[in-house]
Amino acid sequence: MLTLAALLSLSATASAQSTTDYDSDNDGYIDVADLAQLNAIRHDLDGNGDPTSGGAATYNAAFSNRITTATSSVGRMGCPTSGCVGYELTASLDFDSDSDGDVDANDHSGNYWDSGAGWDPIGTATDTYQGNFKGNGHTINNLFINRTGGLDLYNGLFGYTGVSARIETLGVTNANVAGRNYVGILVGINQATIVACYTTGKVQGRDRVGGLVSFNNGSVSTSYSTAYASGRSYLSGLVGEQQGGSVTNSYSTGRVVRSIGMETTIGGLIGSTFSSPTITASYYDTSTSGCVTGGSDGCTTSAGGTGKTTRQLQTPTGYNGIYANWNIDLDNADSDNDAMTGNDNPWTFGNKMQYPMLDYKGMSTNPQGGLAMGIPDNWNAPIVGERVGVCLASPSDRATVSGQTYKEPWIWERSDNGDTWETVSGVTVPSYEYAPTTSDVNHYLRAKVKLTDGTFAYTRNLGGRVKNASAATAGSAITFVSGNTNPRVGTEIVASDPRPSGAVDERFSWQRCDNADTTYTDCEYIVHVWWTDYTPVAADVNKYLRMVVYYATSGGVWTRHASAFTGQVAAASQ
Repeated sequence: MLTLAALLSLSATASAQSTTDYDSDNDGYIDVADLAQLNAIRHDLDGNGDPTSGGAATYNAAFSNRITTATSSVGRMGCPTSGCVGYELTASLDFDSDSDGDVDANDHSGNYWDSGAGWDPIGTATDTYQGNFKGNGHTINNLFINRTGGLDLYNGLFGYTGVSARIETLGVTNANVAGRNYVGILVGINQATIVACYTTGKVQGRDRVGGLVSFNNGSVSTSYSTAYASGRSYLSGLVGEQQGGSVTNSYSTGRVVRSIGMETTIGGLIGSTFSSPTITASYYDTSTSGCVTGGSDGCTTSAGGTGKTTRQLQTPTGYNGIYANWNIDLDNADSDNDAMTGNDNPWTFGNKMQYPMLDYKGMSTNPQGGLAMGIPDNWNAPIVGERVGVCLASPSDRATVSGQTYKEPWIWERSDNGDTWETVSGVTVPSYEYAPTTSDVNHYLRAKVKLTDGTFAYTRNLGGRVKNASAATAGSAITFVSGNTNPRVGTEIVASDPRPSGAVDERFSWQRCDNADTTYTDCEYIVHVWWTDYTPVAADVNKYLRMVVYYATSGGVWTRHASAFTGQVAAASQ
């Protein structure tokens, strides 16, 4: 029998046991909801939720009452049993807490003022940040750094990132960052993968200064900066010095000003390059940056990237012209060889008076730690009544994801903004396919399915907003080869293939419709039919049939064609 002292001891232990789940969606990323938690990341640079002993008190205060012991179903912080790999914002953060337009000691009780030095960057040369960080489309506003001393190197939100790190879908806005050497708004020295990030504000320093990154030998993709940048050498609007690595599908528009000396290592996009980096389809604005021949601020060209005028950068309103190859697969959806490939549609182009902007609604904000699924059928142009699906042709094709088995049923959700979601009711088997209704018009869709370990896999791309069926007119691009005039059960119908040479990511589908009109509201997709031929079955009797195909060009532009209707399907010949 336990003594009273033993019972009291057990009671005290139980009451002190940590219980808060900081990975609420079980995606392997620890939730960050305030600046205290953002600051605490510096004490867990690999992102697994286990702080260093010297920073445990700060970390535990920021993530109070956290789960600290692993069980059979959950790990530290509430992470899945496989563990956490980094952090993600669940809200936008602002260093200017009193909204007076000035970051000072009055903001956040002076916790990040540091006697005027401001934010202490995350990661150093000896302790680099090695985890992942997802902004989920949120911003960190009014970042303030003023660390210009001789030993104050590697300044930015992150000071020094390691090769295993990844920073994505984050905006750092209205920043005011000043340092000596290696000064960038997002990262000082970067060895990580940076994807779909942007910065605004101003950055100042001496050597190696960039609007996004000061020194880069990692990769920067699908990112931009509008920040004003000033310094002496290795200075630019995006990356101060590029040593190896890559910059892809990115741009800068901010003013670039040589503040002292006569250095020539100054550029619109990149100040200087070494070790043969790869610079692809990336641009700087010659009009706004001042980086033109005879530029008065010392910037005349760029070590990498191509100079374009404001008009040239703003003219395309889609993935064409200089942006023809900007619609790319950002998260390597086919890394598990499941044949689910596709582009992420990361940009919105606005009108001819606007620059491209990152469209986080078009990218998955919850890829579930690599368990994201590929672009589903018809995903980039969903239309009322026309099925969307998750590229799973048969039960055998959906056996596992990263060793985890799918569990029925699938869940379909809709959102008017890509941030908050509601479940779509009434989805019937096969639930990995869904035909949008009028309730879905102007909404985004996504599908998710529970895995055997309790986590979810999500579709990886929200695609376009659902359009009304009236937007889908029958086209003449698809013609019939045979069987369409007097179709019968058991007799094959063959349609033409309208795709041009070089088309990719085709989606062939057949529909059965009650009436041969062009509203298409009475049409349903026929499951498990994926090519230009179809043999009618008993369910098609007295129906009209047509074929629809979507495809993308090598430049990522999606096109849709539909056939006219067949005749009314008759029963099989007796």
